[in-house]
Amino acid sequence: MHYSFFSRIRDIVFLGALAFLINIAFNRTKSFIGEHKKSIVHELDRNFIDEIYTAQRQLHFLEENYAHNDEIVHMISNIKERLAIIEEKYKTNSPGTMLLGPIGSAAIVTKEEKLQKKLLDVVNDINKLLHMINNKENTFQHIPTINIALENNKLLLQSITA
Repeated sequence: MHYSFFSRIRDIVFLGALAFLINIAFNRTKSFIGEHKKSIVHELDRNFIDEIYTAQRQLHFLEENYAHNDEIVHMISNIKERLAIIEEKYKTNSPGTMLLGPIGSAAIVTKEEKLQKKLLDVVNDINKLLHMINNKENTFQHIPTINIALENNKLLLQSITA
């Protein structure tokens, strides 16, 4: 069988695309397994983890741009500690909870609801900090959901960088 030059190039491009897709699938699986390593009892909600990571990225941006202001740095470190605690509590469950059956499942659900409330408080604290940086202290309002609060923080960060 005789292959033309273009057929060979096409095959190489397809092989590269296949390798790229396999690499993405491998990295996602590795990340998923790594996150569930300490949580034997239940599957972690990827959206909640993404919300935590988004809040951490927003704090990291603030930390990079306002490292010269001691008051802001202190507030950022306080919020980062609270986020780290929320992340650790969410990813770690006691193996004994599994033995409790329905009571253990109810305990996990209750724990997740408490952690979501704490995350909302943390994200609103980031929002307060952003309002303080923008000198808009009188316009701050407590935001009822995590997604809306993160989106609002994103808009405020964009207004800071503009």
